[in-house]
Amino acid sequence: MREDMEVLQGAIDMHAHTAPALFRRPIDDLELAKIAREYGMHGFVLKDHDSMTCGRAYYVKKNILGIDPIGAIVLNRSVGGINPYVVQAAVHYGARVIWMPSNHSKYHADFYGISDYPQLGRPKKQLKGAGVTVLTPAGELTPETLQVLDIVAENDVCLATGHLSYEEIDKLLTEAVKRGVKRMIVTHANWSLCKLSIDKQKHLIQKGAYIEYVAVSCVSPIFYEQTPKELAEWIKTVGSDKLLLSSDLGQYSGPSHPEGLRMLSASLLDEGVRNQDLVRMLSENPAKVLGSI
Repeated sequence: MREDMEVLQGAIDMHAHTAPALFRRPIDDLELAKIAREYGMHGFVLKDHDSMTCGRAYYVKKNILGIDPIGAIVLNRSVGGINPYVVQAAVHYGARVIWMPSNHSKYHADFYGISDYPQLGRPKKQLKGAGVTVLTPAGELTPETLQVLDIVAENDVCLATGHLSYEEIDKLLTEAVKRGVKRMIVTHANWSLCKLSIDKQKHLIQKGAYIEYVAVSCVSPIFYEQTPKELAEWIKTVGSDKLLLSSDLGQYSGPSHPEGLRMLSASLLDEGVRNQDLVRMLSENPAKVLGSI
C-alpha cells in the first residue's frame, strides 16, 4: 500500500463538514461514510455550524457498517449560543465534542466584519445578532461558560475552542483545567483568524490541549492559508505528541475529506514528516482526545 494511503488506515477526521447544512456542502453524511470506509478510515466527527449532529451520526452508524461517526455541537447563536441546557442535552444525546462558537463568535465577526464566511456565504439570510463571547465586559469568563465547563468535565467529553480569540482561549483552557476538563482541542491553529504562533501553541499544549491542524488550509483554493512546507516545519518543531490532523473540508471547491487528508499527508511525507508522526496525528491522538482508548 502507498504510504500516503497507509497513514489513513484507522484515521479519525475530527472536523468534517457535510450536508445537510445551511452552507452548501457537496457530500452528505452517508456519502462521507462510504468514502471514508473506502480509504480505510475509522471514523469522523460531524460538524455543523448550526445544529447538533448526534442524530445524524446515529443513523449513519446504523446504515454504514465499518465506520464510526461521532456527534458534536457548535455553540453558535443557532443553538442558543453558550447555553448550558443545550450542552447538557447534547452530551446526553452522545455528543463527544463541544465547540465554542465559530462564525457567530464576536472575534470572528470583528475579524471578517460579518458573522459568516467571505469565502462561502449562506443561501438563506440569517438574523443579525451580537457576537458570542466567553468573556464578560470586565474580561472574566461568563457564568454560562463556567457552567458549560462543568458539564464538559462531568461528562468527560472534549472541549474545542472554535473561533475564539487567543485571549479567550487562554482564559477558557486555564479555567477548564481547574474544573477538571481533561480533553481539550485548540481548533484549526493553522487557519485564518485562528492561526497561532509556535510559542502560543506550545503554551496551550502545556495546559494539556491538543493543537489541531486542518487540511483545508493547505489544499483548498478558497481557504488556502499555508504551504505544506511550512506546516511540516511546524510539526517538526512542535512535535506530534499533542497534534491532530483534521480535514475541515466539505466545500464545493475542495476535495472530499479523506482525499484532502491524503493529499496533505503525501505532501507532508515529501517534506520529511515521518510516517509515525502522521499516524499519531490522524489516528492515535484523535482516539485519545475522544476517549476511544
